Amino acid sequence: MELLGWVAASLFSPPGEALFRELAAGTLEEALEELTGHPVALPQVAPGELQAAYTALFVTHPRGLPAPPYAGYALDGELFGPSYHRLLALYREGGLEVQETWRDLPDHLAALGEAIALLNPRRPDLARRLVQEFLRPWLERYGQAVKDHDPTGFYAALVALLEEAVHAKTGVSEA
Repeated sequence: MELLGWVAASLFSPPGEALFRELAAGTLEEALEELTGHPVALPQVAPGELQAAYTALFVTHPRGLPAPPYAGYALDGELFGPSYHRLLALYREGGLEVQETWRDLPDHLAALGEAIALLNPRRPDLARRLVQEFLRPWLERYGQAVKDHDPTGFYAALVALLEEAVHAKTGVSEA
């Protein structure tokens, strides 16, 4: 679960130097191979194209955002709904708190991935709940939208691999 969390955090963070280093070194592909149990080759995409695709998929799009990156929104259809508050309670139960420097909502998938990774060593039960109750439902609701709207194929491939990894780690089907 810890590796699954770090991969999710990397996938849903805005693409920047850390992701570009992971891609150049092959560490993201290695992590995905470990999670899925088979070789992985991600599409090669220029940094500017990757940033544009991320923005169009997860930040803003003139025809509407295909995949809002908020777990609570995927569950409730609104920001700050009941699922958002349930997630914050799980974070508190696991001893996690949102840093003041974090510039997004605590149910952003990058934060959720990080929480899964941080909780797994000391509270694997909570890490598993975060995957089952928040990450998996987001993938069920928005995974296909990412695949349909990603002009680069990069995020589409990552979401498909993440769905496969979630299924492998939880034994629960993605769709």
